[in-house]
Amino acid sequence: MKLQTDRTLNTIRGKNLVGKATKKDIDKLFEHLDALESFLDEQETSDCFGTEGWRHAAGAPE
Repeated sequence: MKLQTDRTLNTIRGKNLVGKATKKDIDKLFEHLDALESFLDEQETSDCFGTEGWRHAAGAPE
C-alpha cells in the first residue's frame, strides 16, 4: 500500500471525468484509499478524532 501523489490523483480524476479511467488507475486509487485507511486506523488511539474514532468523525454510516 502506498499513497499516490497529488499529480497522479488529479490525473485519475480527470480521466474519470471524461470516462477514460483504466483498471490500473482504479487500482492505484484503491491502493491510495487503503493506505489512508491504514494510517487513520493506526491513529485511532490518539483521540484526535474524538472518542468514537475517525469513521464517526467523518460521518461514516455504522
